[in-house]
Amino acid sequence: MSDQPSDKALCEALSELFVDRPVNYQAIANVAKYFSVHHVERALFEWVAPVCYSNALAPIPSIWTGFEPDQLWRDIVAHRQARAGAGLFRRVRWHAQQRFLHYYFAKEWRELSQYLSSGNPPHF
Repeated sequence: MSDQPSDKALCEALSELFVDRPVNYQAIANVAKYFSVHHVERALFEWVAPVCYSNALAPIPSIWTGFEPDQLWRDIVAHRQARAGAGLFRRVRWHAQQRFLHYYFAKEWRELSQYLSSGNPPHF
C-alpha cells in the first residue's frame, strides 16, 4: 500500500484555490509534493479549474467551505470524458478557456509552484 495520494486527493487539494477564503498553499503543497510539477499544473488547469473557476469569479461565491470531494471528482471525470469526445468547435472553445484560466490564475499557480519547488513558503 502506497502513501502517495490519489489524483482525487490532489484535485480536492487544488480545489481550495477556488474557495472564498484565504488559501493555505502549504496544505495544498503537502498533497501535491508527491506528484511532478507538470502533473500538478495539468491537474489544476485541465481538470480542476474548468470545474471550479466559476466559484472564484462569482461576486458572491456559493462555495466557501470547500467543494464536496466525491461530487468534485464526479464533475472532473465527467468534464474529462466530455473533452475526450469533443468535436472541433468544443476543442477550440476549451483551448480558449484553458488559456484564460492560465492567465487569470497565474498568480495562484506561481505561488503554489514556489512551495512545490522549495518545500518552504516563498518570501515576498
